[in-house]
Amino acid sequence: MADYVERTLKTIEHEAALQGLPIVVERVRPNIKNNFWYRVLGRGTLISTPNTKHHPCTHWLKIGPTQEKFKEWIANAPVRLGEDKSVITCYMGVRNEEGARRKASISKFQLSEESLWAKHSDFDEIMCFHAIKFVTADELWFELLNRGTLPFGVTAEELSIQYGEGILECAIKTSTEQGKSSCGASGGRLGCWICGMVSGKDPMLLRFIEEGYNYEGLLEWKTLMLQMRNDIRYREVFPRQHYNRIQKFRDKPAQVDLFDTDESTKAANYFQTYERALTDSYAPGGMTLEGRRLLLEHLLFVQERDGHSLISEDEVQAVLEAWKDTEGICIERSEIKPKAMKYDGELVFLPNKTVNTKATKNVNEVFYVTIELNKEEKELYTFLKNRQRVNQTSLFFFPDCTEFKDMKLVWNKVTFVVCKEGIRTKSEATEFVHKWLGWRYGSFTEETKKAAINFLILSALSEGLEKRQQEQQNSILNDGLDPLPVTKTNGQLAFAI
Repeated sequence: MADYVERTLKTIEHEAALQGLPIVVERVRPNIKNNFWYRVLGRGTLISTPNTKHHPCTHWLKIGPTQEKFKEWIANAPVRLGEDKSVITCYMGVRNEEGARRKASISKFQLSEESLWAKHSDFDEIMCFHAIKFVTADELWFELLNRGTLPFGVTAEELSIQYGEGILECAIKTSTEQGKSSCGASGGRLGCWICGMVSGKDPMLLRFIEEGYNYEGLLEWKTLMLQMRNDIRYREVFPRQHYNRIQKFRDKPAQVDLFDTDESTKAANYFQTYERALTDSYAPGGMTLEGRRLLLEHLLFVQERDGHSLISEDEVQAVLEAWKDTEGICIERSEIKPKAMKYDGELVFLPNKTVNTKATKNVNEVFYVTIELNKEEKELYTFLKNRQRVNQTSLFFFPDCTEFKDMKLVWNKVTFVVCKEGIRTKSEATEFVHKWLGWRYGSFTEETKKAAINFLILSALSEGLEKRQQEQQNSILNDGLDPLPVTKTNGQLAFAI
């Protein structure tokens, strides 16, 4: 499709020049910050699927770039006074027959039911002309194929080959109100081979493969991307905005009462104000850097193996810059090699933090390794983010906290999810987590050493206190007596243990 568009525009430009016509051809493209590879492989933005309500790629690749060009034209157009301020006429190939949503969006801005003219949804300076508003698909294609060669030497036959069975389903969106499904969810739309709106096997790619096109690699990469999209091992624990919000609000200095010398009051205040790392459900963020890198290397592998031009060097460099901006990790271009990924199948979780057995295809055992750390929320996430940078790999975790209310004790903990080929026991999973945390001889830093000692102390303390609580509960059940008789001495609480 991209090659076809390029050839067609050059043909129009060439023929217009030969005929002396005042026609300027401009191909509108998204800027690098809205480039698909920059967004998905660079920033880790998740591709839309049929289950998602928001479809950002429509704005990145279609609406945004077109509107920027409209703004440029409007700014350079002569000023028009009076009620009619339109300075641009936009010819749009939309039709009522395309679907109920498309017809509704056309009707919303049309001047009348019979008129081919409509207002633009976003600009008063633009009037839209819907030349084929009442034409059916059969009528349109009969006319085009009957003509054979269209103006400027464009052939209708090549156009029909491009659309195949999805004839005219995918129009070009130029406004926010032009219809919610210009690319359709039926799978007939054509052009976006990386689109995730088609569930299962992409019928467009399958049709091309059946016709002899070497597109198996495209389907292979797209399938891999959609599988990894929902894999908990390649998802950030929280959306990036959540991390930023924690940093913003936790940077404020804590209020300390310099005149408070009562230890019990201090303990109570600490217990109340401690920044607990709690989450009610599994609601992860975008794709991790590790996942992005694996997808980029596999994309380069497919590109090299199959001889396609899928991602340019400029786009690869933009992706690497995005990694630096979002994660603070600098990776040189020479470190990125075309590499096939050996994927072991997705591990999918439900919102209640349990494995989605229906969607999970991974056959490796899932282990949970809990690490207790006396770090408040901001410090905890900063520490784990830093480990992610050092390792350039990620471990998904569920944050939580341990509380002993009667003793006003509280600290945070995280439970890591480990599912990896070659890890077959809980002991191996624990060793893997400790290694990721930097807890091994010869690799300790002051920070990781302190965290490791902290973990040993807290885990022992937690185990002892939990055992004690259980014994107390058992004692209450057995004899109904209070296992902790309390007496007051000099204003302090004393426990007879």
